[in-house]
Amino acid sequence: MAGDAADSGARSAVDLTIHGLIDRLVQRWSSGEHKLAAMRAREEYFERAGKVFDDDAELFDGRMASFLEWYVLERPFDGGPPPVQRVLDDGAWSAVERRGLAALASTHHSLFELYGVAEHVLEIEDIVGGARFHVHERRKTMGFSAGDVFEARIIWDGDAPVFGRTFLFHPPDARDVVLNWVEGALERGVPRDEVLFHLSRHHIRWHRQGHLGAAKIYKGDG
Repeated sequence: MAGDAADSGARSAVDLTIHGLIDRLVQRWSSGEHKLAAMRAREEYFERAGKVFDDDAELFDGRMASFLEWYVLERPFDGGPPPVQRVLDDGAWSAVERRGLAALASTHHSLFELYGVAEHVLEIEDIVGGARFHVHERRKTMGFSAGDVFEARIIWDGDAPVFGRTFLFHPPDARDVVLNWVEGALERGVPRDEVLFHLSRHHIRWHRQGHLGAAKIYKGDG
């Protein structure tokens, strides 16, 4: 029991370090000389992923967190690599922090299906890429159910894969529609990020229509 507690504490500390690095990247690349670039990136993200507003209470914070991760970890900056890759050789970061930044630079953002939960380990499959993962989730796993389809980011914490801060769970009633659409999209060569953005727009539309008619909404275009 003591060993489990120690392991949990160590993992949480590493998680906090990883997320702390993201926060520092966001602070650095969203202010000062980079403020205008961050504003443009935000406009691009919400144009592609679906716009949310302050009164979208259940969506706004999560979508903003997702944008910030996308901005510093994925989006090319000024025609070059994203911010996280640009700072890997920056002497302002310690050796430990640079290892964390290297892990962040290789994060895996995709659409997943949940196959099982054992304590705090989730067995998931990347619907877009096909790989399977066993991911440690330090937060409560109540509410996760086999068959769930969701957008998430996997980060290597130095010991095991963990999830990023945000999830986007697509409604169970639309599961078959989502899986069929993704299969067709991959056959057409639709890139991973466009798959995620497409489904995000439908999730927002479904949310705004009172969580009704999920399958019909997800069958729509746009």
